[in-house]
Amino acid sequence: DTTDPWACWSSGCTMKPSTPSGERWKSAGMQSLVDAVRGTGATNVILLGGLSYANDLSGWLAHAPHDPLEQLAASYHLYNFAWPCNTSACWTTTIATLAAKVPIVTGELGENDCDHGFIDAYTSWADPLGISYLGWAWNTWDCRQGPSLISDYEGTPTGFGAGFKAHLATLKP
Repeated sequence: DTTDPWACWSSGCTMKPSTPSGERWKSAGMQSLVDAVRGTGATNVILLGGLSYANDLSGWLAHAPHDPLEQLAASYHLYNFAWPCNTSACWTTTIATLAAKVPIVTGELGENDCDHGFIDAYTSWADPLGISYLGWAWNTWDCRQGPSLISDYEGTPTGFGAGFKAHLATLKP
């Protein structure tokens, strides 16, 4: 057992049961996962998400595994309803600080209010720092149930999808 979730993230730990069965299990750490990927001969970039569904990158750098190829990037998931790092203050103190050391890919970006004000603020903030992002998700569910870029499979954008597309159109290739 460990009381430091970042140590568990990095090195693995014995997990406490969250079910009545009381069974414990050993969690793999990111170091063993990086070693497994590199052990296959793969040379690609490896994206490593943080805690809290990849919304918390506060301990990423201090606990980053060793990669002999130095090809690691931090994977960040950001939604208007995510916690703990969904404010511009957190972006500045945590995300920008990390981005100065390693590449960051915002692998999931969205909002569940059928609009694009939140992602507009983030993408405009992230662009000058070279932080990349991908809109989430190419699904037709009601955008209030979760982020949805489209309202049908013909590709009709939701308000969120239209705003994301408009922002991407402003970027230079």
